[in-house]
Amino acid sequence: MTGLKIELLIEFAVILLAPIIHTYYLWKYKNVERKVLIKNIKIFAGLYVLLGLVGIILFPNLKIN
Repeated sequence: MTGLKIELLIEFAVILLAPIIHTYYLWKYKNVERKVLIKNIKIFAGLYVLLGLVGIILFPNLKIN
């Protein structure tokens, strides 16, 4: 069961990388307004926090030294 949990965590992390790369592209090459970029960053920061909470729930016995 642990392999499945790790696979799901990696898949969600990869899926959430795409919007970050897209936001960077918009900022660097398309010169999108600052408001839009900040809105995107807030949305995806919240999703990463959610991913972190899911990771904590899936791996409650994982010790970090």
